[in-house]
Amino acid sequence: MVSLDTPPRRLRRASVLLACALTAFLAVPGGAADRQPAKIDVLHIGTSGSLASDTSGEKEKGALETLQSFIKDETGLNNDIVREKSWSELADKMAKGQFQLGVFQGYEFAWAQKKYADLKPLAVAVNVHRYPIAYVIVRRADPAKDFGGLRGKTLGLASGGGRYLNLFVERQSQAAGKKLDAFFAKVVTKENAEDALDDVVDGVIQATVVDRAALEAYKRRKPGRFNQLKPVAESKPFPPAVVVYYDKKLDDATLRRFRDGLLGAEKKERGQMMLTLFRLTGFETVPDDFAKVLAETRKNYPPAASRTE
Repeated sequence: MVSLDTPPRRLRRASVLLACALTAFLAVPGGAADRQPAKIDVLHIGTSGSLASDTSGEKEKGALETLQSFIKDETGLNNDIVREKSWSELADKMAKGQFQLGVFQGYEFAWAQKKYADLKPLAVAVNVHRYPIAYVIVRRADPAKDFGGLRGKTLGLASGGGRYLNLFVERQSQAAGKKLDAFFAKVVTKENAEDALDDVVDGVIQATVVDRAALEAYKRRKPGRFNQLKPVAESKPFPPAVVVYYDKKLDDATLRRFRDGLLGAEKKERGQMMLTLFRLTGFETVPDDFAKVLAETRKNYPPAASRTE
């Protein structure tokens, strides 16, 4: 300890020595609580389900290869992408450092972040509208006035549609006192949203669920047939799919390169191809009201107690 009566020259020397000691301490691994993690050579990325719009083997494989090439171009890093069984397993493995990045459906991220506050959004994936809305659609002549009026009818679900669409009709069915497959007489899979809407018009099925972007596209392409349809149920805005990192698990430089690559994807040929394969129009920075939408989603769609969605 330096005495209060130490001469000024010795005081200055002691201050310099103390500064040098602190600098050395902060430079030693473990000496600084806020030190950046070591840089990596391979990005390990997990997903909570299929990323491709078409989940058939070859198409999904091609979409993932395009995404991996795009990530390599933008970050200079080799990468692997692994599909986990559920959002909860993905969140657990990210917390343990097994994945540096993860891709969640928006509602899944709302659930996961409640358990792991250090899961942070990096960018959101957008298809026309930032916050998708689900619509349950029937023929205009159908007597149903709300979701309850569809009991015992046939529902068509479009292949490759956002999983929030399934979540919406599942929870609507549960609110009516039944599971989805018990509320409807039959649930069938359709190739895409346009085919599902066509089948509603033609009376092949009685109802389908689509998002706002798909419904607007159908209106532009087939206005006459669109006018034969009506919505009987509408969701509140869902959070979009989101790219997530776990705080302090990846260095800032890599995070910036990855985020900037996503945000500029539509300006590059390989990026445009990647967006098309995943039915996206682009990536956006995390909006200011994102946390509010996540909180509302947790309230409106709490995770099932007995299973993960």
